[in-house]
Amino acid sequence: MAYKDLVPVGTGLIIAATSFGLGVVYSNSAYDYNTLWKYDAEGFTRSLAHYSNWANAPMRIHHILHFVMFLGLSGCFIKLYKPSDDSKYFEYGTLGLMMVGIVIYLTNLRIGVNSCITGEWGEVDQNTGINVMAASQFLIVIALSGVLILQAGLYYAEWYDEKIKREFLEKEAAEAKEAEIQPEAASTGVETRSKAKSKAKKRTA
Repeated sequence: MAYKDLVPVGTGLIIAATSFGLGVVYSNSAYDYNTLWKYDAEGFTRSLAHYSNWANAPMRIHHILHFVMFLGLSGCFIKLYKPSDDSKYFEYGTLGLMMVGIVIYLTNLRIGVNSCITGEWGEVDQNTGINVMAASQFLIVIALSGVLILQAGLYYAEWYDEKIKREFLEKEAAEAKEAEIQPEAASTGVETRSKAKSKAKKRTA
Protein backbone atom coordinates (compact mmCIF):
# COMPACT_ATOMS: atom_id res chain seq x y z
CA MET A 1 0.00 0.00 0.00
CA ALA A 2 1.42 3.33 -1.08
CA TYR A 3 1.55 6.34 1.23
CA LYS A 4 -0.97 8.24 -0.88
CA ASP A 5 -3.48 5.48 -0.14
CA LEU A 6 -3.12 6.16 3.61
CA VAL A 7 -3.77 9.91 3.34
CA PRO A 8 -7.57 9.51 3.00
CA VAL A 9 -7.46 7.22 6.05
CA GLY A 10 -5.75 9.98 8.03
CA THR A 11 -8.38 12.47 6.88
CA GLY A 12 -11.14 10.10 7.95
CA LEU A 13 -9.61 9.63 11.39
CA ILE A 14 -9.29 13.38 11.89
CA ILE A 15 -12.87 14.11 10.86
CA ALA A 16 -14.28 11.20 12.88
CA ALA A 17 -12.39 12.16 16.06
CA THR A 18 -13.30 15.83 15.68
CA SER A 19 -16.96 15.04 15.13
CA PHE A 20 -16.96 12.74 18.16
CA GLY A 21 -15.43 15.48 20.30
CA LEU A 22 -18.02 18.01 19.13
CA GLY A 23 -20.73 15.49 19.98
CA VAL A 24 -19.39 15.11 23.52
CA VAL A 25 -19.43 18.88 24.00
CA TYR A 26 -22.91 19.10 22.51
CA SER A 27 -24.18 16.56 25.03
CA ASN A 28 -23.06 18.94 27.80
CA SER A 29 -24.43 22.10 26.20
CA ALA A 30 -27.90 21.64 27.70
CA TYR A 31 -26.34 22.06 31.15
CA ASP A 32 -23.80 24.73 30.20
CA TYR A 33 -26.38 27.01 28.61
CA ASN A 34 -28.14 27.77 31.91
CA THR A 35 -24.89 28.60 33.68
CA LEU A 36 -22.67 30.31 31.09
CA TRP A 37 -25.14 32.04 28.77
CA LYS A 38 -28.20 32.36 31.00
CA TYR A 39 -27.98 32.66 34.78
CA ASP A 40 -30.13 30.10 36.54
CA ALA A 41 -29.47 29.10 40.15
CA GLU A 42 -30.95 25.66 39.55
CA GLY A 43 -28.81 25.34 36.43
CA PHE A 44 -25.66 25.20 38.55
CA THR A 45 -27.16 22.43 40.65
CA ARG A 46 -28.05 20.42 37.55
CA SER A 47 -24.60 21.01 36.03
CA LEU A 48 -22.90 19.90 39.24
CA ALA A 49 -24.95 16.70 39.30
CA HIS A 50 -24.29 16.07 35.61
CA TYR A 51 -20.53 16.49 35.79
CA SER A 52 -20.38 14.51 39.03
CA ASN A 53 -22.06 11.60 37.23
CA TRP A 54 -19.58 11.99 34.41
CA ALA A 55 -16.66 11.89 36.85
CA ASN A 56 -18.07 8.80 38.57
CA ALA A 57 -18.58 6.94 35.29
CA PRO A 58 -16.49 3.76 34.78
CA MET A 59 -12.99 4.51 33.53
CA ARG A 60 -13.65 2.62 30.32
CA ILE A 61 -16.12 5.39 29.42
CA HIS A 62 -13.38 7.99 29.82
CA HIS A 63 -10.87 5.81 27.98
CA ILE A 64 -13.17 5.61 24.96
CA LEU A 65 -12.86 9.39 24.62
CA HIS A 66 -9.11 9.18 25.13
CA PHE A 67 -8.85 6.47 22.46
CA VAL A 68 -10.76 8.66 20.01
CA MET A 69 -8.31 11.48 20.75
CA PHE A 70 -5.47 9.08 19.97
CA LEU A 71 -7.11 8.18 16.66
CA GLY A 72 -7.40 11.84 15.74
CA LEU A 73 -3.73 12.47 16.51
CA SER A 74 -2.80 9.35 14.54
CA GLY A 75 -4.64 10.78 11.55
CA CYS A 76 -2.69 14.02 11.90
CA PHE A 77 0.65 12.21 12.04
CA ILE A 78 -0.26 10.06 9.03
CA LYS A 79 -0.88 13.17 6.95
CA LEU A 80 2.21 14.92 8.33
CA TYR A 81 4.55 12.04 7.48
CA LYS A 82 5.10 13.24 3.92
CA PRO A 83 3.07 16.43 3.43
CA SER A 84 3.21 18.31 0.17
CA ASP A 85 4.34 21.92 0.13
CA ASP A 86 0.79 23.02 -0.64
CA SER A 87 -0.88 21.08 2.18
CA LYS A 88 1.63 21.10 5.03
CA TYR A 89 0.37 24.34 6.57
CA PHE A 90 -3.18 22.99 6.59
CA GLU A 91 -1.92 19.84 8.32
CA TYR A 92 0.21 21.69 10.88
CA GLY A 93 -2.73 23.95 11.64
CA THR A 94 -4.98 20.92 12.08
CA LEU A 95 -2.55 19.32 14.53
CA GLY A 96 -2.14 22.58 16.44
CA LEU A 97 -5.88 23.15 16.85
CA MET A 98 -6.46 19.55 17.86
CA MET A 99 -3.74 19.84 20.50
CA VAL A 100 -5.37 23.04 21.78
CA GLY A 101 -8.63 21.18 22.28
CA ILE A 102 -6.93 18.23 23.98
CA VAL A 103 -4.91 20.46 26.33
CA ILE A 104 -8.04 22.39 27.35
CA TYR A 105 -9.80 19.09 28.04
CA LEU A 106 -6.93 17.67 30.11
CA THR A 107 -6.50 20.83 32.19
CA ASN A 108 -9.69 22.80 32.71
CA LEU A 109 -12.27 20.12 31.99
CA ARG A 110 -10.76 17.07 33.66
CA ILE A 111 -9.69 19.06 36.72
CA GLY A 112 -13.12 20.68 36.92
CA VAL A 113 -14.88 17.32 36.70
CA ASN A 114 -12.78 15.98 39.57
CA SER A 115 -13.52 19.14 41.56
CA CYS A 116 -17.23 18.37 41.26
CA ILE A 117 -16.58 15.28 43.39
CA THR A 118 -14.01 16.61 45.83
CA GLY A 119 -15.55 20.07 46.22
CA GLU A 120 -12.09 21.66 46.02
CA TRP A 121 -12.25 24.48 43.47
CA GLY A 122 -9.00 26.21 44.33
CA GLU A 123 -9.13 30.01 44.30
CA VAL A 124 -12.64 30.22 42.81
CA ASP A 125 -16.06 29.30 44.11
CA GLN A 126 -18.15 26.43 42.84
CA ASN A 127 -20.29 28.40 40.40
CA THR A 128 -17.26 30.06 38.87
CA GLY A 129 -15.56 26.68 38.51
CA ILE A 130 -18.60 25.26 36.72
CA ASN A 131 -18.63 28.23 34.36
CA VAL A 132 -14.91 27.75 33.68
CA MET A 133 -15.75 24.23 32.53
CA ALA A 134 -18.55 25.55 30.32
CA ALA A 135 -16.32 28.25 28.83
CA SER A 136 -13.54 25.71 28.26
CA GLN A 137 -15.90 23.56 26.22
CA PHE A 138 -16.88 26.58 24.15
CA LEU A 139 -13.18 27.08 23.37
CA ILE A 140 -12.93 23.40 22.45
CA VAL A 141 -15.80 23.89 19.99
CA ILE A 142 -13.92 26.76 18.38
CA ALA A 143 -10.72 24.70 18.10
CA LEU A 144 -12.44 21.61 16.70
CA SER A 145 -14.51 23.69 14.28
CA GLY A 146 -11.22 25.13 13.06
CA VAL A 147 -9.99 21.60 12.42
CA LEU A 148 -13.01 20.86 10.22
CA ILE A 149 -12.64 24.19 8.40
CA LEU A 150 -8.96 23.50 7.66
CA GLN A 151 -9.70 20.01 6.38
CA ALA A 152 -12.55 21.30 4.23
CA GLY A 153 -10.32 24.07 2.90
CA LEU A 154 -7.58 21.55 2.11
CA TYR A 155 -10.05 19.34 0.26
CA TYR A 156 -11.29 22.28 -1.81
CA ALA A 157 -7.75 23.45 -2.57
CA GLU A 158 -6.73 19.96 -3.74
CA TRP A 159 -9.92 19.57 -5.77
CA TYR A 160 -9.46 22.95 -7.45
CA ASP A 161 -5.78 22.26 -8.17
CA GLU A 162 -6.69 18.92 -9.72
CA LYS A 163 -9.38 20.61 -11.79
CA ILE A 164 -6.91 23.19 -13.13
CA LYS A 165 -4.39 20.46 -14.00
CA ARG A 166 -7.03 18.34 -15.71
CA GLU A 167 -8.27 21.28 -17.80
CA PHE A 168 -4.69 22.16 -18.73
CA LEU A 169 -3.91 18.60 -19.83
CA GLU A 170 -7.14 18.39 -21.82
CA LYS A 171 -6.29 21.67 -23.55
CA GLU A 172 -2.77 20.45 -24.33
CA ALA A 173 -4.15 17.19 -25.73
CA ALA A 174 -6.67 19.06 -27.90
CA GLU A 175 -3.97 21.38 -29.27
CA ALA A 176 -1.68 18.43 -30.01
CA LYS A 177 -4.46 16.62 -31.83
CA GLU A 178 -5.28 19.74 -33.84
CA ALA A 179 -1.61 20.14 -34.74
CA GLU A 180 -1.58 16.56 -36.06
CA ILE A 181 -4.71 17.10 -38.17
CA GLN A 182 -3.48 20.26 -39.92
CA PRO A 183 -0.44 18.68 -41.68
CA GLU A 184 -2.61 15.78 -42.81
CA ALA A 185 -5.15 18.20 -44.24
CA ALA A 186 -2.40 20.15 -46.00
CA SER A 187 -0.85 17.00 -47.51
CA THR A 188 -4.28 15.81 -48.62
CA GLY A 189 -4.86 19.14 -50.35
CA VAL A 190 -1.52 18.88 -52.22
CA GLU A 191 -2.32 15.36 -53.37
CA THR A 192 -5.75 16.45 -54.58
CA ARG A 193 -4.32 19.32 -56.63
CA SER A 194 -1.64 17.10 -58.19
CA LYS A 195 -4.24 14.53 -59.19
CA ALA A 196 -6.39 17.26 -60.75
CA LYS A 197 -3.41 18.51 -62.81
CA SER A 198 -2.59 15.01 -64.03
CA LYS A 199 -6.19 14.45 -65.09
CA ALA A 200 -6.17 17.78 -66.95
CA LYS A 201 -3.00 16.78 -68.83
CA LYS A 202 -4.53 13.48 -69.86
CA ARG A 203 -7.61 15.21 -71.22
CA THR A 204 -5.48 17.67 -73.18
CA ALA A 205 -3.44 14.84 -74.66
